[in-house]
Amino acid sequence: MEALLNSQCAAQSLGPANQLFAMLIQTIMAAQCSISPPDMWPKDYGPTALNEGLQEYDFIIVGAGSAGSVVANRLSENPDWKILLLEAGGDPPIESEIPLLLMHLANTSHVWNYYAEISPSASKGYKKGSYWPRGKMLGGCSSNNAMIYMRGNSRDYDRWEEIGNPSWGWKNVLKYFKKSEGNEAYHIQQEKGAFHGKDGPLKVNTFPSNDMTKLVITEAAAELGLIEVMDVTSDEFIGYCVAQGTVKDGKRCSTAKAFLNPIKDRENLHIIKNAHVTKINIDKGAVNGVSFDIGDKKNIIAKVKKEVVLSAGTINTPQILKLSGIGSPDELNKLEIPVTLDSPNVGENLQDHVIVPIILSMHKSRPITVGADEFIDSLYSYFRYGMGPLGTIGVTDLVAFVNTQNPAARFPDIQFHHFAYKANTPEFLTVQEKIGLDDNLIAQLNALNQKAEVLQVFVTLLNPKSSGNIKLKSSNPYDYPIINANFLNDHRDVATLIRGIRFFRRMLDTQNFKDHEFEEFRLSLPECDKLEFESDSYWECYVRYMSTTIYHPVGTAKMGPDGDNTAVLDSRLNVRGLKGLRVIDASIMPNIVSGNTNAPVIMIGEKGADFIKEDYAENVKHVEL
Repeated sequence: MEALLNSQCAAQSLGPANQLFAMLIQTIMAAQCSISPPDMWPKDYGPTALNEGLQEYDFIIVGAGSAGSVVANRLSENPDWKILLLEAGGDPPIESEIPLLLMHLANTSHVWNYYAEISPSASKGYKKGSYWPRGKMLGGCSSNNAMIYMRGNSRDYDRWEEIGNPSWGWKNVLKYFKKSEGNEAYHIQQEKGAFHGKDGPLKVNTFPSNDMTKLVITEAAAELGLIEVMDVTSDEFIGYCVAQGTVKDGKRCSTAKAFLNPIKDRENLHIIKNAHVTKINIDKGAVNGVSFDIGDKKNIIAKVKKEVVLSAGTINTPQILKLSGIGSPDELNKLEIPVTLDSPNVGENLQDHVIVPIILSMHKSRPITVGADEFIDSLYSYFRYGMGPLGTIGVTDLVAFVNTQNPAARFPDIQFHHFAYKANTPEFLTVQEKIGLDDNLIAQLNALNQKAEVLQVFVTLLNPKSSGNIKLKSSNPYDYPIINANFLNDHRDVATLIRGIRFFRRMLDTQNFKDHEFEEFRLSLPECDKLEFESDSYWECYVRYMSTTIYHPVGTAKMGPDGDNTAVLDSRLNVRGLKGLRVIDASIMPNIVSGNTNAPVIMIGEKGADFIKEDYAENVKHVEL
């Protein structure tokens, strides 16, 4: 590597050879620099605002994440409206754009590095408890997630409607999924066109991965009668599927790239980066603006004519609401925050998908490793053409949905995610460290990876019965809030996860797994090792040690009908009891969906923007992207 960095070497040359090598290096450097150049992203209006002051805006959107970017795009289609979009972070780094490097954004300044409170009932195998990173850059979590494009299933949304949220049923929300989606997979367009859009700004594609591990798993599943479905985002919700992702040409397609970059020259949209919103300003029951900081410039006030839209996410949205005096009087009074609206359920109803890993070794007698030459070839292929392993997420696009109680059921209760690593892969160790696993457990897993390939199967609880909450640590807007995840507080969640573990372990008896030397690796957990292996008590102990999040928190400002006294919002996403404040992000969900949450949040952004347009009865002029 040192030789590559030196501009001179001892080899003799008449000149042309050196020129050719220099051209090669310049080509690679140019390709690297083109992945996330500053001019690709919208200009920061912050310096102008600090120099010239702020205008009064029709709408102020807090958070340029998965939903906020969509709302900003759709509202700014009306040239008569002035929009201000405030984002706490900056531009996504190069690592955000390269799919295989997604875990390298953890524990950096580009995410909110949250941890749930340490619990005696869950995540006991993690040093600081469960790590909850949330995106802090343009695109929010769509800029640091695994890019899996999933929607949940029709029952999820029909249930939202059944409990009193008109127009949130599957038939109604489907058109908003399709509105965003630019699905570029021809076979999906042709065979499942009723469920997919091809003209939307959000590019959706199949990952260019041909990892044979996926074939082994699906063929083993077939031995057990588990079908492979083409598209679990349509009308089939049970089975194994190679999922699509929000990617194009080997690079991430975040909502920032899809919805903000194409409109960065719209004069009626101002985007301020690195803007830390500290409170919503309220006077006599109506919102009139927001206060925010940019670096050492404190308490900058932006005024609004129509509405403030909170799209700060499941953790930050309730934090900002409470800092603004919207929440439980008991909690706010203790922190000496003046109460502007008695809304005791702000921050409640926190739901998430809990995961528990099953660890398997593969090909112990003939493990596959990644050689230096192969690695260099893959780097060149990616930086030059956007192809190769760096443009994929390995086997992680293989997902499965199963019902552990009724094999004939239409809807699942467990999802399987898969992460595979070649033998002696530094990336494997990096990931375990990033998620904060206990040092002793990391050492065991690293020893295994030194001699074998490793498959981690994450058994995912789709419909948790346990729920948690978000509380303020203090009245300081820079103090991280308290996350009480309350994972596994309801024993039904433990029972479902145990059924999920046992469901997957049936694969160990298949011929495909035996042919490829798939073997279960039993972690040494002293507390659990005292119990009979494979007993309910053993697996409960294991689940409580190894459980953590797969980063799908929702629900902390839920919508609901007038008769639901736990609902913070009405079904059109207005904050009850206030004029001019709406929430449009994952926190509005009354119940978590049965699958990855990013596509649903983008749908919420589309639908919420339409609510605003309808409520103001404006003749919106459509601007083509």
